[in-house]
Amino acid sequence: MKISDMLQMCFRNLWRRKGRTMLTVTGVVIGSCAVIVMISLGIGMNKAMDGMLGTLGDLTAVTIYNYNYGNSSAEEDKPLLDDTAIESFKNIENVTAVIPKMSVSGEMVTIASGKNDRYKISWTEIYGIDFSLFDEMNYTAAQGEFPKEGMYENAIVFGNEVPYQFRDTKKKGQASYTYKQQLPDGTFSKPFVEPVGETIMLYINNTKKMNDDGSYQYGGRGYEFKMLGTAVLETDPMWETPYSVFIDINLAKQIISDYQRLNGIRDNKPAEYTQVKILTDNIEHTEAVQEAVEAMGYEASSMAQVRQEMQGYLGVIQMVLGSLAAISLLVAAISITNTMIMSIYERTREIGIMKVLGCFISNIRLVFLMEAGMIGLLGGVLGTIISYVISAVMNFLGSGLFGSMMGMQTADSQISIIPLWLVLLALVFSTIIGLISGFYPANRAVKISALEAIRNE
Repeated sequence: MKISDMLQMCFRNLWRRKGRTMLTVTGVVIGSCAVIVMISLGIGMNKAMDGMLGTLGDLTAVTIYNYNYGNSSAEEDKPLLDDTAIESFKNIENVTAVIPKMSVSGEMVTIASGKNDRYKISWTEIYGIDFSLFDEMNYTAAQGEFPKEGMYENAIVFGNEVPYQFRDTKKKGQASYTYKQQLPDGTFSKPFVEPVGETIMLYINNTKKMNDDGSYQYGGRGYEFKMLGTAVLETDPMWETPYSVFIDINLAKQIISDYQRLNGIRDNKPAEYTQVKILTDNIEHTEAVQEAVEAMGYEASSMAQVRQEMQGYLGVIQMVLGSLAAISLLVAAISITNTMIMSIYERTREIGIMKVLGCFISNIRLVFLMEAGMIGLLGGVLGTIISYVISAVMNFLGSGLFGSMMGMQTADSQISIIPLWLVLLALVFSTIIGLISGFYPANRAVKISALEAIRNE
């Protein structure tokens, strides 16, 4: 018996009992649709989680903090976060960039601008950084542009809140500060110092000489910066950037050395970095890179830890959703089995005739298995189409109230995502469910005696 003949027979038998067939297919449609929608919600929640974590920090970044920086009582067996360490980090597999930062303590320098240094910042976070790696840090320039090669030494970059930290030394009280307020036209009040294009001075403080107001006397040398080709940072990985000032990392080392010399501080330790950020080529490799860094004896953190914990919670939710969908498929499988058994009772004479005509037992079994498989496949196809409709409706509602209530709203408002692999999985799975459900009825059909089948009819 040819495969084409068996296929024609299967279609003819299913169409002959189209009412019962469609009811059985409906069960598979509901089951496959439930599986696709439930899994798509889980995929959407994972994407939403990554989007949310992405706003808190770079998911591909591993951050190493030097908790011993500036601590004279630090443990001597702790590895140094120096240039040797930077080279070792670069050799770790899947690392794309290593970005060291060196902190210049706020008490070391005073930032000044304006005529006769009228505007001053007495304390803020100042970091030395390799400006050639600035693009790797995913910052966005709100004003001006980032420093280019050849101008690193005289470049300075402000976080977007730093301009509001300047104090007018010729005024007193609240009038000596500019507070950031949103104006009726949507813009913000202007600070005393518009940084781009301004001349910015960094003066080393002399902690041995203090003014009446508690500020330090200038000592040693001052460093002049021209805010040309620099920028105010608009976006911020974590909270550290808005109130930070960035200068060239080699200049930061020089400022620290000058400060120690001016204030009689002797420190024979090699220069260490305050923080190092390691960027990986993929989110999935972040955790492995972190483990490699920790194996070297450093203390590291990343969003991968938070992501792993949240994925655990989402995994439980997906398991519950998948279990509910599996119940629907189980009901559909029972329905297919029942339909095929009823079909055998109605087609006893047909089975007997096929045996008398010399049909192979395997062909008879295959006919019933193919019918059951077709029911499963048809249910999977219709379930997939309906799933896309449901997903589109959910994503439409996800941009409004429903998305807010679910807490899964993503940047593109997709709370249900159906990838191609999920469609193929649903079709294959629904077909297999049909074949498994039809296995018992098919075996029962081939055991019917040909003579008794014809005589009973």
